[in-house]
Formats: sequence, structure tokens, C-alpha cells
Amino acid sequence: MKKNNIILIVLLVFIFFIITHPAVSMDAAANGLLLWYKQLLPALLPLAILSNLMVYSNYMQMATKYLYPFTKHLIPTSQSGSFAFLGGMLFGFPMGSKISADLVSQQKISEQEGEILAICFNQLSPVFISGYLLTNILEMPQMIPYSYAALYLPPLIYAVRHLKKIRPGNAKNAASNPRLNFGIIDAGIMNGFEALTKLGGYMILFSIFAAILHIYNSRYPLLNLICTGLIEVTTGISGLKDSMLPEGYVYALSLFFVSFGGLCGFAQTCSICGKTAFSKRRYLICRLCFAIASSILGYLFYLLLVGVVS
Repeated sequence: MKKNNIILIVLLVFIFFIITHPAVSMDAAANGLLLWYKQLLPALLPLAILSNLMVYSNYMQMATKYLYPFTKHLIPTSQSGSFAFLGGMLFGFPMGSKISADLVSQQKISEQEGEILAICFNQLSPVFISGYLLTNILEMPQMIPYSYAALYLPPLIYAVRHLKKIRPGNAKNAASNPRLNFGIIDAGIMNGFEALTKLGGYMILFSIFAAILHIYNSRYPLLNLICTGLIEVTTGISGLKDSMLPEGYVYALSLFFVSFGGLCGFAQTCSICGKTAFSKRRYLICRLCFAIASSILGYLFYLLLVGVVS
């Protein structure tokens, strides 16, 4: 079946579902919008604006001048690439891919380096993992350090291996005087709002997609749960709390969802990195591999901890 035919079928299914199930569609859209408004917008918009200001005002170069001597011993990025590495690790999804794409568009790093950094360091933030996932949903705060290891080790190993191969260098590292004015601030604010507004739109669409699954596949709740987590992370994680699965499986599956990022996250990343030539296929395959590795590591850590406690 041709790609255009598949897209047409998906669009028609969406339209048919919204017409035939208006109440369910409105609830799903409202839930996606509320999740975006209450969790993503206040958490990510300030970081999006600040990262824009750092990149476009050249203050990023000042920061990496002091950070790079430390990060280069951990991961072989260029000096500017160290900002994408640290930004992705600290700020989380989708800032990791956005910072990498911005640096490539500004010719601060090469496209090859930017693609690897966008793939590997576009994880959900440590605050999301420790606060929302492990404390609020799973109520397993004792697994916080093990979860960080399970989630961050696979992409870090992949990045180190492939960055060494391409020997990334600073694509454009000529010294520029840092400057910050209202034009740069206004552009940073508008760029941040544009990026986050796109994320909200994708969350609404994928929330309706998850509702379609639940309506047309009510006989297999476990399959719905897995599909929901593969589509949208937060909704899938919320469903895990009420599932009848053993605790170890719930924990491993939650790490799989978080590491993969969901198809909604994939679509958001493609939107943010749309002006670059990053490989969507490579991104998706790598994130699936990271998710499998993270879930296996997480389950082994869980068994180890349970064995020690017992």
C-alpha cells in the first residue's frame, strides 16, 4: 500500500471517529491539552526561551569554554556540542533535540554530531523520572539512581562510540562577542512559544489516537496499555499504575516507555528538527534499541534490589 493511501486512511479514521464519538474525542483532546498546559508548558517554556538566548546571543560559547574541559573526558563532543549534551541531560525532552538542531542551524556543530546528540540526549528530564514516574506514579523512590543508570547508560555508550568515529569538530567556532538585546530576547520568546505550541498540537492528536485504540480494542486491555505507552508516554505511564502486572514488569515497562519517548515524542522531535537533515529512521531505530536495553537493565536492577532487601 502506498504511503499516501495509508496517510489518507489514517486521516479518514480520525475524522470518522471525531464525528461518531464527539464526546470521547473532546475528552481526549481536553486531556491532551490539559497535560500540555499544566505540565509541559510551565516546565519547558522557560527552558526553551533560555536555551534560545544562550545559543543566539553567543553566551553559550562562554559557558562551554568552562564546561568543555570536564565534559570532553566523558564524551568526545566538540566544544559547542558539550552544550547540547549537558542541555539534553539536564533539561530533558524535547530540549535535547532542539538545542542540537539550533546549534546545527547556527553552524556551531556539524550535522553528523548534531544528529547523534539529538538521538542520544533527548530523554525525558531527570525531574520527570524521579518526581512524576518513580515518586508519584510507581511509588518507588528507591529505584531513582538505578533508573538513571538504566536510562542514560545505553545512549551514552552509543554516543561515545559513534562520536569517536566521526571525530566531531567545531564547524564554526570563531570567537564572537556575546551580546544580548531586546531583539534577541523577543526572538527567543517567540521561538520558544512556537516550539511548545507545536508540541501541544501533537499531544492533542495523539491523545485522540489513544482514545481510538481504547474504543475499538476494548477486549484486550493489556495490548491497549502497551500501545498507549508507545503512542504517548505520560498517558501510558498513568495506566501502568492501575494495571494488574507484577511490580517488576510495571517498572521495566515504564522504563521502556520513557526511554522510547512515544510516537508523539517522535513526531514532536521531527517537527522541532524539521529544518535539519537528521535521519528520522535512524532516530526511531536507535530509540527502540535504547528502550529495550533500558527495560532489561531496569528489570535486572529491580531483581538485584529485591534480592538484597529480602
